[in-house]
Amino acid sequence: MCGIVGYIGNNNSVDYLLNGLKSLEYRGYDSAGLALIENNRINLIKSVGKVQALEDKLSNLSTSSTIGIAHTRWATHGKPTDENSHPHLDCKKEIAIVHNGIIENYLTLKKELIEKGHIFKSETDTEVIVHLLEEELSNITNNYEENLIKSVNIINKKLKGSYALNIIWSKTPDIIIGTRIKAPLLIGAYDDCNFFASDISAFIKYTDQVIYLDDYDVAVLKKDSIKLYDANNNEKYFNKITVDKNVNEATKNGLEHFMLKEIREQPHTVMATIESILENIDNAFGINLMDIKSVKNVLLIGCGTAYHAALVAKYWIEEFAGVPTQAELASEYKYRKIAQTDETLAVFISQSGETADTVAALEKAKLSGFKTVAICNVYSSTISRIADYTFFTKCGPEISVASTKAFTAQLASLFALSILIGKANKSLDDKDVIKLIRELSLIPKSIENIINDEKSIEGIAKKYYTEKSYIFLGRNVNYPIALEAALKLKEITYFQAEGFAAGEIKHGPIAMIEENTPVFSIMGYDSVYDKMLNASQEVIARGANVIAITDKEGNQHMIADIVDRIVIDNTPQYLSPILNIVALQLFAYHVAKLNGREIDQPRNLAKSVTVE
Repeated sequence: MCGIVGYIGNNNSVDYLLNGLKSLEYRGYDSAGLALIENNRINLIKSVGKVQALEDKLSNLSTSSTIGIAHTRWATHGKPTDENSHPHLDCKKEIAIVHNGIIENYLTLKKELIEKGHIFKSETDTEVIVHLLEEELSNITNNYEENLIKSVNIINKKLKGSYALNIIWSKTPDIIIGTRIKAPLLIGAYDDCNFFASDISAFIKYTDQVIYLDDYDVAVLKKDSIKLYDANNNEKYFNKITVDKNVNEATKNGLEHFMLKEIREQPHTVMATIESILENIDNAFGINLMDIKSVKNVLLIGCGTAYHAALVAKYWIEEFAGVPTQAELASEYKYRKIAQTDETLAVFISQSGETADTVAALEKAKLSGFKTVAICNVYSSTISRIADYTFFTKCGPEISVASTKAFTAQLASLFALSILIGKANKSLDDKDVIKLIRELSLIPKSIENIINDEKSIEGIAKKYYTEKSYIFLGRNVNYPIALEAALKLKEITYFQAEGFAAGEIKHGPIAMIEENTPVFSIMGYDSVYDKMLNASQEVIARGANVIAITDKEGNQHMIADIVDRIVIDNTPQYLSPILNIVALQLFAYHVAKLNGREIDQPRNLAKSVTVE
C-alpha cells in the first residue's frame, strides 16, 4: 500500500516522478504529492485524489529541479486531505520524506516531539519521522551527508513497525536517502540517473538494473553513484540484478481496463506457469523429494484471494497425497498460539510477495522450524527471500487491484505441488502423475474457450447488473470458488455478494433469499452434481433466479427451471475450479462495467497490502 518513487539525475525530475506515480497508482490513489530540491530549497506540491489531479496542479509549474521524491497514498492514519498527503516536511521546511508502512509507536514519539516544541500539521504517523530527523540534525553544521546517514540509522532504532522511506534534505541537494524495514523499496540504476521505488514498474521503462535492499539498509543515491550502508554505518557491497524489461506487460494493449486484459491473458499465463513445472516437476519447487517424503502435515497460508487458493489446494493435497492439510488466513495465524507439529511443510501464497500479514506469518513459521515454500509472482520479493524455497508464477505484472491471472496461476502451481507431495510419499504412482499432469496441461485451452465465450457471459451480466445482492454456491473443491467469486464481485462492484458451501444454505443463509435474488450454482457434472441440483431447487422454490456454472455434460442433465447457464468444457472435478473462476471473473467485470465502476482502482482498496 502506498507507492514511493524517487529520481535523481541530469533531467527535469517531474516527468520521471509523475510517470513513476502513474505506474504505482494501483498501490493507492487517495492522494499524491512530490517534493523537489531547487536552489537549495524544497518545493512541495500535493493534491487529494488520483495522480491526474496532481499532474493538473503541476501543469503550470516551472522548474529545472533534477532531484525529487513522490508518493501516491492509501490512507491509514488520517483522511485523504492535502495536510495528510505526502510528502511531509519538518518545522523548518528543510527535510521532506515519503513513507509506505505503519509506525506503531508514533503516538508516543509524537507526544515527546510536541513537548520539545515540534508543530504537527497532519494526522499521520508519518510526520513523526520527519520531526525525529529534524531533531537529530538540528545542531549539525558540517559533514551533512555523513550525519544524515547516521541520523537515519538512529531513527530506524527508534521507530517500531514496518516502513519504507525516501528522504531529501535541502542541505544535501545532491542525494536521496532510502531505507526500509519489512516494506518494499528497491533501486533502479542507470548510467546518469538513479531511482527509488516501491516496485520496478516505476522505472522499468528507463532501466532494467535493480538493487534490492535488506531491512535496515540505508541507501544513498546520487545521479552517478549508489552507496549502501548497514545499521552500523558501514558501507555494504551490493549486486545489481537484470530483470526482464517488458514494458508492454504493464500497458492495457488498447483495452479499457487492465482487469479485462489480465483475464484474457490467462490462457497464456497459466500455460507459462505449467510449462515451467513440466520441465522438471521434481525440482520445480526447489525442495527435493526426500524432504517432501517426510512431510506429515501441510500448512497453506495467504490473504484474500491467495487464501482462497489455499482452500482449494487443501482439497487437492488431501486427495492426492493423503496428508493432513490446514488452510489459514495469515492475519489470524500470526496472532494465535499454534501447535508445533514436526515435519510440517508451510506454503505461503502471495502475488506481490510483500503482503505484510503473510510475511509475518512466514517469519513465525520459520521460527517454529517448519520447511517453508513461497508461491509468488515477483522476483526478489520479501517472501521469496525469506522462504526456504520459492516457486514463481509466470504472470508478468498484475496491475488491476482485483487479482485474476495471479489466482489461476497460483491454482496451477498448487495443483502441481499436490502432485509432487503425492509422488514423494507414494500416494500417487507414475501412471497417476502422468495422467494428472496431462489433465493440467489441457486447462489453458479450456480457459481460452471461456474467453471466446465472453459475449454470452456479458449477456447474463446485462440481465442481472441492476441487482444489489448476489449469492454463490459451491461444494467440495468449488466451495472456495464460491468465496472467490463473491470477493471479486464485491471488490469491483461494491454490491453485497456472499459465497457459501451449498450444503450450508439450509443452515441460515437461505433466509437471505428474496424474489429474483441471483444465485450462482457452481455445478459441474461430478460427484456432487445432484447435491448442487437440490440446493438450486431449494432456492428456486423461494423465488431465486439460479445461474448455473456447469460443464457440457452437466448442461445436458440440467433442470428446465435453471434458464441461465455458463457452460465450460468438461474437465475432471478437481481441476474445474480453474475454469469456473475465469467465467465468474468475466461476470464480475461486466457487472462492474455496466454500473460504471472504477474497475482497476476500486474504492478503499490497494493492490499490495504492505501494512496491517
